[in-house]
Amino acid sequence: MCPAISMTVVGSDLWNANAHSALSVAYRVSAALQKHATVINLAGKVWRLDRILAKMLDDIYVSAENPPANPEPVTPERIASAVVTLRGIHSAIEGMYSRLHRYGLSNHALLGAPVSSLRAHADDILDLAESLELAMNPDIDSIFAKSLEEYRRGETFELNDIR
Repeated sequence: MCPAISMTVVGSDLWNANAHSALSVAYRVSAALQKHATVINLAGKVWRLDRILAKMLDDIYVSAENPPANPEPVTPERIASAVVTLRGIHSAIEGMYSRLHRYGLSNHALLGAPVSSLRAHADDILDLAESLELAMNPDIDSIFAKSLEEYRRGETFELNDIR
């Protein structure tokens, strides 16, 4: 789920601080897993990471719906940096999930809910990164225009016809 993205928020100082905070907590959780920390301590960290990611995504979605009046200029470098950060967060969460699953903790009573929520957030973060990468493609407008024109001409096929 990735709505139209406000390019002015992604890559801003506040956004970078929140994204790097989420990445930091994700790696702390991952480190705790490697040290076999107590489940209660681990659960608290996982819940904290879940809240940070939920707030970060909420801020992005709110800014997409209500863009700021005086946005900072967006550069391709800022977007590329944001994509790298988002992919790093996604990678850290996926690695953490695979270790939790391997240790049999992904369905634990204290960890199951936040771990499931983290995976959903990780998917949203990956969608956001891919959307930003797509937005950086200079040919994207022509690609969508061509697809829309094919649709209007009726040059589309049902999925059942393709099989």
